[in-house]
Amino acid sequence: MTGQESIPDFNEQCALILRRWQAGELPFRDAASYLEALGQQAIQEQNTANQARIEFSWGYMQGYRSNLNESIKHFERARELYEIAKDDRRVLSCDLNLGESHRRKGDFTRARELFRAAYERSMQLGEIRTQTIARANEGQMLLSMGQMNSARMILQEALQLAERWEPQHRQSLVGLLCEIYHALAVIYLNENNVEAAWEEAKQALGAAQEFNQPLEIGYANRTLGEVLTAYQNAPLDSDVSTNPDDYFKASIEAFRSLDAEGEVARTLHVFARSLAKRGKRVPAARQLQQATLIFAKLGMVDDAAKAAESQSEIF
Repeated sequence: MTGQESIPDFNEQCALILRRWQAGELPFRDAASYLEALGQQAIQEQNTANQARIEFSWGYMQGYRSNLNESIKHFERARELYEIAKDDRRVLSCDLNLGESHRRKGDFTRARELFRAAYERSMQLGEIRTQTIARANEGQMLLSMGQMNSARMILQEALQLAERWEPQHRQSLVGLLCEIYHALAVIYLNENNVEAAWEEAKQALGAAQEFNQPLEIGYANRTLGEVLTAYQNAPLDSDVSTNPDDYFKASIEAFRSLDAEGEVARTLHVFARSLAKRGKRVPAARQLQQATLIFAKLGMVDDAAKAAESQSEIF
């Protein structure tokens, strides 16, 4: 293997496969087949950086499908290869994605270590985009841990950093903004500030519609469903449905188009809580059972524990 730079055409081929898969244009099976072929090419050419790019792509796809152990394995291998290729910026990207996979597994200690290391190193390299993502990811992790004030502070810092992005990176920024707005909406809901949560949820939906990717559309619709569940007097936006079920179903549909089982399960969980709050206990029990089975299958320990708490609270 060599430490040569990855050929731009090869990088673009990988990026195109991921973009088409994320947009729902390419089924996972076809995307996997294309990546396998490119991986064989990278091995035959003994190109370290291109092999790293393939491992990174697998980690990315498996992460979004919530195959988190597989995702971690691929990102760790990609990191090793990028270190050999002396590509510090992509090593940072691996650290961010490893942190996100550990966060979603519920290993917050390891996730925080990775997010903090990526943030500090990106400051040294002047990588504003990596700084923003690291802060946004840590903010979402703190939200998962129930540390609302700290989460809000770091998420707002991420929004400030996002203002410094170059215009040519707008598309990737929009997806990140959608996640930040979603997290802020959940924080405001926790504080019973439903009006503020509604505004953040609408921002999330606007960002998702601009980006037009299933993952972000799934996040935004889930957020709107959560917020509308909390509203006693539904908002009167003439162009927006006031039925939470519509948003939860749209969220599940979007995540299923990517085979993103973990996010489907998270939506089923909050859907169940919403139904129970509205007195619909039988369908709530059905949705929660589905969510629990998926969490167990995927090894999503933190989410499984939260679903068990919901089971005891609701039933």
